[in-house]
Amino acid sequence: MKPDKPTQIKKESDLCGHNRKVLLDYRIPTRLEEIEKLADAVNQALSDPDLAFRANVCLEELITNTIVHGLNGAADRFIQVQISVSNEWLEILLKDDAPQFDPFMQAPSPNLDLDINERPIGGLGVHMVKKLMDDARADYDGSGNVIVLLKKLHQAAG
Repeated sequence: MKPDKPTQIKKESDLCGHNRKVLLDYRIPTRLEEIEKLADAVNQALSDPDLAFRANVCLEELITNTIVHGLNGAADRFIQVQISVSNEWLEILLKDDAPQFDPFMQAPSPNLDLDINERPIGGLGVHMVKKLMDDARADYDGSGNVIVLLKKLHQAAG
């Protein structure tokens, strides 16, 4: 079922009132080949290559999981991505209309002590997202999942 309106992020930003500036507001079709276009847009929006890399790794993991698992490959939907910065934080918001799912609470935790060939599939990507960001959480707003990723910006000493 295709939604009547584009998926919108209704969640109030965690950065409100903190010199928040939206750098990217992007609506990505739910096709895996579209992730590369999003990555190009992220690279243009974020001048810091390390932040762009972190953002793109997290976005690729979470969007791929949403498309493959949450939407079962449905190619006629959209995921809204918004990237904002304040003086201290990078914030990434993702909104989809997949069934309610919190990857940070519900995805299996990987056993990092096992040999890579012995590890079951699943959980490593979400673990990586949590390691690349300072805060990663999900909520359900009644119309879809909203994922919030926060990364503390390191200011140059001066």
